[in-house]
Amino acid sequence: MKKVSVIVPVYGVEKYIQKCLDSLVNQTLEDIEIIVINDGTKDNSQIIIDDFKKEYPKKIISIIKENEGQAIARNIGTSMATGEYIMYVDSDDWVDYTMLEKMYNNAKKTKADIVICDHYQVINDKLKYILGININASQSIDKSFLVSASSITCAKLFRKKHLEKSKLKFLEHHVYEDIATVPAHIIFTSSISHVNEPLYYYLIREGSTMNQITYNKKLEDIFDSMDNIITIFQKYNKDKKYIEELEYLYIIHLLHEATLRFIKFDNYRVNINKIIAIMKKKFPNWSKNKYYKKENIKYKIICRLVMMNQIKLVKMLIKG
Repeated sequence: MKKVSVIVPVYGVEKYIQKCLDSLVNQTLEDIEIIVINDGTKDNSQIIIDDFKKEYPKKIISIIKENEGQAIARNIGTSMATGEYIMYVDSDDWVDYTMLEKMYNNAKKTKADIVICDHYQVINDKLKYILGININASQSIDKSFLVSASSITCAKLFRKKHLEKSKLKFLEHHVYEDIATVPAHIIFTSSISHVNEPLYYYLIREGSTMNQITYNKKLEDIFDSMDNIITIFQKYNKDKKYIEELEYLYIIHLLHEATLRFIKFDNYRVNINKIIAIMKKKFPNWSKNKYYKKENIKYKIICRLVMMNQIKLVKMLIKG
């Protein structure tokens, strides 16, 4: 058994994959495997992967499959992994050379099922520091997990036994597959630890699904993802311990972020009306949410204007 298995789905990243794999094969933690899954990419990424496989045959495991999406690639990698812990790395991102050693050592010391580190968002070569867990947001680490960066898969180390126990899988054939399942891990464990250091570099690049210039219908996957996560909580979170945190996830990912993506396009009206209807039905008292109340004034105004269907004013506020 390896200490850590790293799962890297690959599609259309020949400009970035070299930097990603270089940061992984040079980790200070030696006993690792790197499962690189070519998800039917049409560029030259596999040539680069083959070079790494040739140079690091004991670390790199190369899989080639037809294009089915990142979620399926991650699920396949998870089933293949032999590591005590598993980490997911996007193939256009990169990590600090000490990341796996620091997070693995923390996991062994704290006996945590999930270890989270801080990360950088990289936008036009500029770094934005993002806390993995904002303890100030809540008094407990489990609730802090939910209202911080729980919705992204990266910058987290998962104990494989925990993944097997929870049976949570990424939502296949969808984007937003992270949001659909990652927050639900908290239902199955309170054993979480935090490495208060930015060890992961999360690239926000033009041309990605979330940053399309022309409308991409995959953006509507957000509705299925939010349905998926609330269904899991309703099934397993019987005492409704996390109801306010779940409400806040809807405010963040649906009411605020999804709205700002949809209104960039002319055909936004149907999706905005759907968002308003969902919020009214599922969380009619959303504006009283304690986490929402801590947001800045511009954030709050945008959310309120959306619920009033005043999208022209939202656009003016964003431009201003």
